[in-house]
Amino acid sequence: MGQRWLTWFVAILLICGVGAVIAVFLLQGDGPPDYVTAFGEKGSEKGKFESPAGVAVDSGGNLFVLDTANARIQRLDPDGKVLEVFGDPGSDNGLFNAPLRLAISTEGILWVADTDNNRLQSFNTKGQFLTTVGSLGQDPGQFSRPIGMTFDPGGNLWVADSGNHRIQKFDRSMKNVLVSIPEKNEPSSKVGFFNTPWGVACDATGTVYVTDTENHRVQRFAKDGTYLTSFGTGGTKLGEFNKPTDIIIDRMGNLFIADSGNNRIQKFDPQGKPICEWGKLGNMAREFSNPQQLAEGQDGTMYIADTGNNRVQKYRARKNPLFTQDGGVQIPTKPRPTGPSETPIMELPEVPTDNTPGASGTPTSRPTPVATPATSSSPVPEPTNF
Repeated sequence: MGQRWLTWFVAILLICGVGAVIAVFLLQGDGPPDYVTAFGEKGSEKGKFESPAGVAVDSGGNLFVLDTANARIQRLDPDGKVLEVFGDPGSDNGLFNAPLRLAISTEGILWVADTDNNRLQSFNTKGQFLTTVGSLGQDPGQFSRPIGMTFDPGGNLWVADSGNHRIQKFDRSMKNVLVSIPEKNEPSSKVGFFNTPWGVACDATGTVYVTDTENHRVQRFAKDGTYLTSFGTGGTKLGEFNKPTDIIIDRMGNLFIADSGNNRIQKFDPQGKPICEWGKLGNMAREFSNPQQLAEGQDGTMYIADTGNNRVQKYRARKNPLFTQDGGVQIPTKPRPTGPSETPIMELPEVPTDNTPGASGTPTSRPTPVATPATSSSPVPEPTNF
């Protein structure tokens, strides 16, 4: 009944000659998703996080959170209840050193970018170690601080080899590198080259999108690695970036990008045209401190690693393109204003004033990491300065 009413309403507007722009506004629903809740706070106990940088959702709707500074993974149900915890600091199988990203294959295998160990590790959904891929180096199949990962429609894994300023495409066996973009391991602002890429995503056709983090842009490639186009430049306006670090693609082909240095999320259409944004620096609902990985469940639920706030925010797809969940009209190209009900979700640490990486995109507080065995007296790895 509601949809029929809306159809007649739009028809009347069109007949009256005043409705073309308004009709598009009513029907497209090009606003941010609806905020649901957030969970987590700083700590080392179950259900608490320290600099969580990665999130992934399995087919059952369970959430995996990469608790980066605690060097572990927590598996939670959709309501935030902890189901499993695994991992510790170190370089042996099943241990981590500043891990930054997660990805789940169609077979349900969990892959972890064990960033400062310069390798990938895989686990089943119960946290049992399966295999490791890669080592420090520049040869095909080697890494220097791998970060973003995504699976294409053929089951191949694309990896943002950030320290080598390239993207590597592995076949399903993870034994062969099919594509390397570019072939030279050097930072550059030329099209088809990167400066510390962090995020990578594939759409349903196999087209690849890369957040070229230190170049403040997104580049688009064909599945064979051929450069197609790019969009974005440094700045704070809609469509501009300050060190974008992650990207996902929803079922409609829209792009959601973690504009981490601007403490916001931006939404684009598949051609890179900006649609809307939401977020600013803060610890209230819909506010962020250095947001990192995004993940979308099969039901459209979106999770965002709100890294500097030591929490994960949960959103759901907008059910009504005209009205927000709390009854206010949503302007598509502006973030939702803070309402009186949006009080702090929990006691949070003071928001840091500098959440941006150094000029090279690598931590400025540590020397270049090398995968070395951890001892029982070794301190917990210092969180990566994003």
